[in-house]
Amino acid sequence: MDDEEYMKPMLPTVPEKCGPPVIPLGHLIEFAVQQIFHELTVLSELLPKKLDSDRKISIVQFAHSTRVLFIKLLAVVKWVKSSKKFESCASICYFLDQQSQYFVDTADRLVQLAREELVFARLPTFQVALAVDVLTAGTFPRLPLCIKNRFIPDPPITPREEACVLARLNQVIQYRLSSYGTKLSPRISKTVIRNGMVTMTVNGEFEVSLTLLGERPTTKWTLLNIRILVEDYEIGFGTKLVHPLQVNMLHNVLQLRMDKSLEPFQEVYSLLHSFAQMLQLDVLFCQATQVLSGDMCQYAVIERYDRNMGILILAYWLKRTYNRYTSQYRIKIFIDKENENNGLRVRHFPVGKGLPYIDDRSGRLSINRLLSETVGVRCRERLLRIRERLGLLKPPVIVSLTGRAAPTLTYPLLGAQSHVDEMLVLSINDFSGNVIAIVRALGPSLELRELEQLIDDRVPLQTITDKMGRLRILLMLERYRKAVAPLPVRIVPENVFCTRLSSLPELPPDRIYLQFIKEEMYYLIVSFTPNEQTGVNIDMYLLSNIERKLNMVRLHPSQLLTTLPESSFSNARNEDDLEPPAKRRRWLGDRRLLTSAVATLDDRLAFMRICEELDRRKVKYKPLTVEPTVGGLILHITDFSEAVPSGSDDFFSSVINCCLRLDTRTRVIWPFECTLINTPLVADFYEPIMCVDYESAKTKTTVMEIHGSGGVSSPNTSESVSTHMIDRLIVFAHMFDPVKEFAAAYYSHYNKYCNIVAFTYHKLVLAYGSNRNMLMMLSWRTQKAPNNKQYFYLTFGIGPNRPTTTVDLTNSETYNFHMLWNPHVLLASRLQERFNKRRSLIDLVQYLIDSVAPLFALHSFTRIRLQSLRAFCQMMCYDASLALSLQVTIAIVDEYRIRLIYGHMHLEFLLLGNSRIGLRDCSLGSACVFRLLQFCSNFLNSELRNMNEEKSPSAFGWTGSGSGPGSLPCHQMVRSPASRIVSSPMSHMSLSVPPIDSFGSSLRYSSDGRSKTPILLDHDSLLCMTSVDESGSCPLDQYLFALAYLSKLGPALEGYRREHRGSGAHPIIQFRQLITTPESVRLSVLGAAPPNLKHEPFLVNMNIYLDEETMSLKMKLDFDGEDIPADSDIRTAELYFIRFVARLGNEIAVVAFANACRLAAPGAFSAIARIMSMQMNWTEDTPWRPSIQLVMWSQEGSVPRARISPGIVIDQTNISVLILLCLRPARHNPSEKNADASKHLIPLIYNTQTNTVARRSSGADDDASNATTVLSNVSEQYSLTNEPALWPAIYSLAHNFAIQR
Repeated sequence: MDDEEYMKPMLPTVPEKCGPPVIPLGHLIEFAVQQIFHELTVLSELLPKKLDSDRKISIVQFAHSTRVLFIKLLAVVKWVKSSKKFESCASICYFLDQQSQYFVDTADRLVQLAREELVFARLPTFQVALAVDVLTAGTFPRLPLCIKNRFIPDPPITPREEACVLARLNQVIQYRLSSYGTKLSPRISKTVIRNGMVTMTVNGEFEVSLTLLGERPTTKWTLLNIRILVEDYEIGFGTKLVHPLQVNMLHNVLQLRMDKSLEPFQEVYSLLHSFAQMLQLDVLFCQATQVLSGDMCQYAVIERYDRNMGILILAYWLKRTYNRYTSQYRIKIFIDKENENNGLRVRHFPVGKGLPYIDDRSGRLSINRLLSETVGVRCRERLLRIRERLGLLKPPVIVSLTGRAAPTLTYPLLGAQSHVDEMLVLSINDFSGNVIAIVRALGPSLELRELEQLIDDRVPLQTITDKMGRLRILLMLERYRKAVAPLPVRIVPENVFCTRLSSLPELPPDRIYLQFIKEEMYYLIVSFTPNEQTGVNIDMYLLSNIERKLNMVRLHPSQLLTTLPESSFSNARNEDDLEPPAKRRRWLGDRRLLTSAVATLDDRLAFMRICEELDRRKVKYKPLTVEPTVGGLILHITDFSEAVPSGSDDFFSSVINCCLRLDTRTRVIWPFECTLINTPLVADFYEPIMCVDYESAKTKTTVMEIHGSGGVSSPNTSESVSTHMIDRLIVFAHMFDPVKEFAAAYYSHYNKYCNIVAFTYHKLVLAYGSNRNMLMMLSWRTQKAPNNKQYFYLTFGIGPNRPTTTVDLTNSETYNFHMLWNPHVLLASRLQERFNKRRSLIDLVQYLIDSVAPLFALHSFTRIRLQSLRAFCQMMCYDASLALSLQVTIAIVDEYRIRLIYGHMHLEFLLLGNSRIGLRDCSLGSACVFRLLQFCSNFLNSELRNMNEEKSPSAFGWTGSGSGPGSLPCHQMVRSPASRIVSSPMSHMSLSVPPIDSFGSSLRYSSDGRSKTPILLDHDSLLCMTSVDESGSCPLDQYLFALAYLSKLGPALEGYRREHRGSGAHPIIQFRQLITTPESVRLSVLGAAPPNLKHEPFLVNMNIYLDEETMSLKMKLDFDGEDIPADSDIRTAELYFIRFVARLGNEIAVVAFANACRLAAPGAFSAIARIMSMQMNWTEDTPWRPSIQLVMWSQEGSVPRARISPGIVIDQTNISVLILLCLRPARHNPSEKNADASKHLIPLIYNTQTNTVARRSSGADDDASNATTVLSNVSEQYSLTNEPALWPAIYSLAHNFAIQR
């Protein structure tokens, strides 16, 4: 410690006021106490004024701050104890500051010298090169030789001379070693001569280096270095085992002995080899002492250790006898004194093959590895001896040696196919050497412990055989307990049968009782007995307890899976029909075999219940058999005639096979298979007619799945399955008769107009139509309680298209439309009722073929379109609960009369034969559909047009007789169903149809013409008048819309005039003239002339009428007076009325349109007409698309609800015009579902006198857009011109309108 203190550098003493600032510790503590006292005083004064919660918070804060302050003081006090270590820091800082000041002073002095005293200083010439090197390269390569010689002395020998000396010395050593070559020990593994010395190594023991100090033969060897290679990594973790002082002493002793010995190398080897072996034996003893301490002393012990003799003996697998541990298994480790060339020797008792030895060549000794390897070899030897004994047991099995980490024996107790958990696994305990027996399926068992003891004691083989048999029985019992868990049986305790089985034959003691869950009166008893040939004998007994009578039958397990036992529920049996019994196979007791056996018994019990139910229903069947291919049970049913009273003889003769199976793979299903021959109809929809092989397809097998209601076997299940079978056959029987009657007519004639998609005896699917995409499905249904109704069920649908080349019943050239819906759905209930009455498929199919075209045309016409009646009700001054109605609907009177309701008009279509249709007006009261014949004549051919122009319909040649619908007989077929009206189901319908109020009376002609007289049409005519052309217009829709619109427009305008006559609350329009007829509405209004107009304003005449040429709504606009608008503007207004005003369906929009036509200011109507033209065809690239909003909602006076008002209103002075403008985005946003969500309504006030356009003030929303600014800019621009500012303002809004978000 004193030397270290003297070696420390001397630090200068720090003067006062030059070190870091300090403060006395007492002052610091005093300051802290004063601060805490001050805070406590303040807290005591403030606490009474605070709430309880605030007091608690203040106290906690004070305590926390005080604690933190005192913790800091404590830290300072503790630091003072060790502050002496930091006192030198102040001296160091002072010393560094002092040195820094010296550097600064030196630099200042050098600068002063350079600038004042050395101004004229010069270097000699010979120093210029050195200065250049220093300034450029930063080096000083030209050191004077005097300096070099002063500090670097000359070497005493050159490297070449050194290399020559070492090479010569290597030759001398090699020569000297050659003379000792035969005397060196073979354990010396490596000898290296290098750098004038020789190094010899004995692996795992030592390494020695020697040299010669001369070339004479008598020169003694000099020992340079000794390194001991013995290591211990288990206890010492690789540290050196020999101290350097010991090595030094060994070095001195060995050098003396070498100098005196004639064989120095032999002396070196003998001494170091004996020293290393003693060291190795000590290491092994220390390792053994550590390993065999603690609990290991019960299994292994060190019997002897003699260092002088060099012996270490270990005993393992100890056995306790007479209060002491002895063992015959030993390991002896010793030093071979006789042969010095050997290492440590190992000898095992008893002697065996493959036992390990000590690996002393690596130097890493391990007694743990030696014991582990020895025990592993001993365990394998003992297991092989046990396998030889087990191989002599009966029945003989293959005992395999298994195990990876530890060797084990696997003994299959139940055969080679046993599960891994059912194997007997034998192993040896590495510590004690005892036998361990494990069977995972049995767990810890007393029998296994006894077996371990028997194998250890080496008892006779018969005793071990008996114990193995017992283990097999226990294993079979455990296997069966687990196997029956998912089966339909339950395990019954044995004590339940103790008293019942006394009267029965004695059973083996090892048995298991299984009760069937669905059949609780039946039990399955499985018994087990040991057998030297098979291992375990398994016997099964079927026990029945019916009415307290026990009956037990012994069953062979394999017989349940191969042959058919005697059945008590079969009626009769022919010995010739039964197959010879199959040879019994060995029953292995596998889980799958048990599952199959229980399932087979359960299935037979289930079939027994089915047969009992069939006997009760008088159904005949064959005995229960087993299918030869799949092995399942099958019940063949021979006669259903007594159970199915509705079946005909033809049907029962076609049934050639009926059988019932049972499928319990995923769920309980009873497949019912029925094979029938001579099938009336064969499906030909998906294949050409000529490619269908009818003879091969006439045999049809149908398999139907019947789901039992109560499981596999129960009274409910048997009743349910029997009922379902009989119900299926009843369905087959009912479907068979009408289909067979239709089959002859189909293959003779109707296959040209329809196809069979499927006929499965319980359903008939028929495709008809031009593309065969109309489907008719016929089936038989039974409605259960309470009414138990049975009937044919008829449904219609759509299927895939199948183009045909055959001639259809319709003569239409364009009858190839795409159908998305079957129109016969409208008549499904009526057609079903009709079929249940007549039971004739010929009649039904003929009707479907004849009526598909007109029904589809009518259905396509009646799209769902809603029409608002709010404006009409408001103008008529009455309130409606729901001011909404369908524009067009279809009403079904019967299968021949279809009514089309369009507003107040009712059209009745009469379906006739020969592709003809009758059409008449059946509206309530007087005729409402005017010019109906004229409209229909536009679509009729000349023949039908001439027939409709006759006076009396009864004189027409196409009037059918009242013969009624007749079925087509099988032996009498016409060429086409349309060639004779009498053969059609609709041929009895006469065109002399009475009105709706007196259908049974004769035809009455009304006084207003022939508007209610039936008109004869064909299918092509109806399709043309109801189809939509490329422009999106339908002739019938335009015609009926015109009549419906005119019928409401006249009364609405009249009611509007009455309501606003003399009223000053709202700007009104004065009708000079209003003439209303069913076919036209004429009205006249006076133009709205401003006060500065010098002449009378013009008169506007509006004629809205039904055009006779196009049979659609037209509008004629005339102006009488001076300064009338241009013809082009008038034509634009007329077209706008037809396309927008009329189609809006709002009568108040006509008032707004009339106000627009009344504008008499110069250029005003032209601007309105231009807006109308652009609304109909907008071509500008603008963000907004303008249009006129003809109607709007408004709140007037004290009216509690909003009213509809015109969108164009002229004030009483005829100066200002209110125009409601609608702006919609020119590009539709797909994310917006509501079309009105993005539109903006802007009320414009157009002043015809000042030619300005402004926005009408409507509240807080005026500033939400820039419309006011845009309109004011346009008004300023056009206020002093003669050009109307209305259209430029709207055009500017379409370009510049923006919403302020």
